[in-house]
This record gives sequence, C-alpha cells and structure tokens, in this order.
Amino acid sequence: MTIQSNFRSKTTVICHFYNEEYLLPWWLTHHRRIFDHGIMIDYRSTDRSCEIIRSLCPEWEIRDTRNKFFDSQIIDDEVVFYEGTVAGWRMALNVTEFLVGRIDVLKEYNGPTQHFLGNYVFVHPEKDMYPDPAIPLYDQVSFGYFKDNPNAINVLHTGARASRSIHNFDLIYPVAGRHWPQPPTLSDLAIFYYGYTFRNEEMISRKLQIKRNMSPEEFNKRGVDHPNTVTRDRFLWNIETYHLPRCRDLSHEIEKLTKYFSSPQLIRREL
Repeated sequence: MTIQSNFRSKTTVICHFYNEEYLLPWWLTHHRRIFDHGIMIDYRSTDRSCEIIRSLCPEWEIRDTRNKFFDSQIIDDEVVFYEGTVAGWRMALNVTEFLVGRIDVLKEYNGPTQHFLGNYVFVHPEKDMYPDPAIPLYDQVSFGYFKDNPNAINVLHTGARASRSIHNFDLIYPVAGRHWPQPPTLSDLAIFYYGYTFRNEEMISRKLQIKRNMSPEEFNKRGVDHPNTVTRDRFLWNIETYHLPRCRDLSHEIEKLTKYFSSPQLIRREL
C-alpha cells in the first residue's frame, strides 16, 4: 500500500461497534478531545448507538459495515480500508479501549512512524458496580495492572491484551484482531482497557452479544473458551482468575497519564 505523504496533518480514530450505547458516551466524550476525526463502523446496531454518535460527535462519520459477520479478519480488512482513506495519524480502537497520555508526543515524528501502546487493564473490586455516567471512567476506578508483555498474543484466549498501534502510514495488521506482538514503544501514551472493569449486567450483556454476530466458521474456529464466544460464567471466571489477582492501586499511573486532559491545548493541537 502507498504511504501517505502528509504524516502530521491530523489524527483519526477508527472504531467498529454493535449496540454500544452503554459505553459510547464515555468513549466519545473522551476521544473527541484527542482525535480530529472519527470513522465509526456500524455492525447493524439496533440500540441508540448511532444516535449517541450523531449527538456527541456530529462531524464524525458513521459507516455501515460491508461485512455480513463480525469475524476478526474481515473486521481488520475493513479497518485497513478506512485507514487508507485518511492521511496523518490513525488508530483503531474498540469501545472498551481509551487512548490516554501525551498525544502531543506525535508531533516529534516527521516521517513514517509506528508506535505500539501497552494496556492498563482495570477491574473494579465490586462485582455489581455501576459507574456514574457524568464522570470519566479513569476517575472512578484505579484498581488494575499494566500489560506490556509481547507474548500476551499467545494467550489471547484468556483475555490477555496485546499492544495496539498508532501510525501515520498504511499497514496490514499481522494478527487478526489488530494485535501486535511488540512491546510498548512509548511510556507516556497508553490504552486504558475497561472491558473487564465493571461486572454489571450492561457490561456482561455487551460482551455476550458478540458471538451472535459471528459466522459459524469463526465461532467454531475460536472455540467456546475464546473471550468473544464465552458463556456468562466463563466470562466472569476469566476476570476473577486471570485479571483481578494481578490488580493493584494504579492511582499514580492514572494521574500521570491523565494530567494532560486538564489543559485542552495539550490534548488536541495541529500535528
């Protein structure tokens, strides 16, 4: 694919979604301060997801998916297509993934550049906690751990988090699911992952609905223990077995990475 010539023009986030009305208000409110533009790929949502996007980010694009099923490789292919339609920095995120830190660091790179970002995974110790919709999630939970092991890509079935990529040129994702077997390359830019944070009914339901959109071939290939095909009991068991025991208080790390959000000029500026 041809490398775009304008490496610093703007930042674009690309996100695919299906019935995400619960998390979208937090996610959109957060990322509209960071990205100049967003391309939201709708997998035939039946809830208020599109309405929420139009309300909070009216200038962002909503595109109907070209895919019949919610399968990893064709999702990646669609993301790659839309990344190829924009110049500048681009990044693909799920609605459970929040980019945090010093986005301004990107202006220091003039040529084709790719950075890999580690994941802070959060789990609230209370099982049935409902966060306040008017308060950022990073101000409501501080119990978590940092995932920076490139070998996590070998145990994705447990819900382990591999690195994400922010880049200013066209590329192909090496592993379905947009995972990268690379250690983080930046210390002041990272992902806050909230997919396991709140074990309330809304969060459980949003996870269990994924497998209904997968093709039979994808479902059988992933197996019943994959994070996108799990039962309710297995989903909760994975959190309490693989994630919760690793958690500690991350208040210091959260403060360090979110301090930039108190000054809008540090968040979103011409890159």
